[in-house]
Amino acid sequence: MFLGTYEHSIDEKGRVIMPARFRSRLEEGAVMVFWFEECLAVFPRQEFEKLMAKMEALPEGSRERRQMARVLFGNAGEAVPDRQGRLTIPPRLRQMAGLDREVVVVGVMNRVEIWNRKRWEESMRGGIEKLEQSGERLAEFGF
Repeated sequence: MFLGTYEHSIDEKGRVIMPARFRSRLEEGAVMVFWFEECLAVFPRQEFEKLMAKMEALPEGSRERRQMARVLFGNAGEAVPDRQGRLTIPPRLRQMAGLDREVVVVGVMNRVEIWNRKRWEESMRGGIEKLEQSGERLAEFGF
């Protein structure tokens, strides 16, 4: 499981350091994709294969399936940390996610997300407000 939020910088070669506690799960093979809310997601290979199986289970004739498959798989790439624990983010994915120098690396259960720092801060403000608004309903579900 991936947990926690870490502030990092992307170096001039497009690399970002992965937190030490994330590296062992990514060293066995990982896939980087453009993800929801305009961030990047890094899935351990096993988790990515589960995602792929879910996509394959959707009706092939579905326009949404085709669009999502193109975005996810058409922009995906291998993501294995180097000896210093850095992941290289391809220029296309950096551009799509609006990643400049300052980023936030976030552990989100089965994946690592890489966010533009300003976008992350905005997302957190909005997310906390929404959580406060829906807290009672969530409590009914046992959260």
